Amino acid sequence: MHLPTHRPRYTAVLVVALALTGCSADHDTNSAGSSASSGTNPTADASPSTAATATSPQPRPTGIDNWPTYPAAKQDVPTDVKSTVMAKGYTGQSFLKELAADWHITLGKRQKLTFSEPAWQVGGEAHPTKNSDFQVAAIWDLSGDLRQFYCSATANAPRYEEFLQACVGLDHPGSDGKAAAAWLDGVKPQVDKAFAKEKVPITSPLLRSGDTAAYLRKGAYSPSGTYQLEIFGTSDAKN
Repeated sequence: MHLPTHRPRYTAVLVVALALTGCSADHDTNSAGSSASSGTNPTADASPSTAATATSPQPRPTGIDNWPTYPAAKQDVPTDVKSTVMAKGYTGQSFLKELAADWHITLGKRQKLTFSEPAWQVGGEAHPTKNSDFQVAAIWDLSGDLRQFYCSATANAPRYEEFLQACVGLDHPGSDGKAAAAWLDGVKPQVDKAFAKEKVPITSPLLRSGDTAAYLRKGAYSPSGTYQLEIFGTSDAKN
């Protein structure tokens, strides 16, 4: 199958992925009513500063241990979760090449990232039908050990669920392909339901496997909706 040449978009996506932050709009914030003694008027007595404090959104959590256990919007997903290598000596190169071949994805040239912690990255994309796409990308530390593995698929792409299943089977040390597939089968309907209700990007609970973690996100990044799956190293992950 001959694929047309496209200008890849995965570099921009990986800039976002490195921060491992959630993407969504805010939930409704309930105002906290202050308890008033008999004969007082809470509305009249509340000072502007008190009202502002009461309606201010709560700060987002930090650290991987505070990742939500339910499909969550942006404000509930921790910030500043950094990836580390999945395992010393593990590159994931064979898995990446096989995945790309199976799904007719042409990988680009390896590039050095310097906007954050120096690293190597490579990625590519395919368009199985008009206006649908698959993307895959990987980030290694400078020694060549894999830190992050990323896949995305538009919901209008044929066999997109199979593609995501293939991605979640990354063969890092300590991986369990059957457990990962079962996790994805379980969280995808939950993410779909929350996305349909909230109309904002929704991030799944984590799959923890050895020194790695994975999450699924769905957002309106394309007319049909786009799924993003990321697996990242957590051996030294801190706030």
